[in-house]
Amino acid sequence: MKNKNIFVACDVSSQEEILNLLELIHEDISGIKIGLQYITGRSSEEIRELSKFKKPIFYDGKFFDIKNTLIESIKSLKNLNISYATVHLLNGSDALKAANKTAKDINLKLLGVSVLTSFSDKDLESLGFKNNIEEQVYTLNKYVIDECVSIIIPNVIQYNKYITEITGPLPINPRSMNVSNKGDKSLPGPGTQI
Repeated sequence: MKNKNIFVACDVSSQEEILNLLELIHEDISGIKIGLQYITGRSSEEIRELSKFKKPIFYDGKFFDIKNTLIESIKSLKNLNISYATVHLLNGSDALKAANKTAKDINLKLLGVSVLTSFSDKDLESLGFKNNIEEQVYTLNKYVIDECVSIIIPNVIQYNKYITEITGPLPINPRSMNVSNKGDKSLPGPGTQI
């Protein structure tokens, strides 16, 4: 029963536990996701070891830095057998274009992160953003949609399972929200899906 929409997150277990789990389920998943907990606690060899399951590896590093550092970070993924990597859309058009060109040169697809799923409207406001979450996601997607990254992963795609390769701006669609007793809104936590 293969599920083409599931990338298994390998962020908290030991390498041995991860390998044992992947040995059991690799035929039923479409890919492997590694986040910062995994990335910062493992060697390059351990990351490459995941490719023995012949599944795409999704490197969820959420790169956000100056253009040169962004480009060099993407280049560093070349020998890790990575298929996808995340970058923040706030890097700006020039840096994202350069990063996307670099990624294409090494057969890597970049995924854009618009707003972190843990953020609320209040969080954005406290950081100086004028838009609420939905408006900020829409603004960032509209800004980069035609020129910067291969695939956009805004919250509206994660929650409403839209197509992953976007050819035009996304409409703002209603979706579920968490609302605290204080009235703060935030997005529910997603499963990692591509």
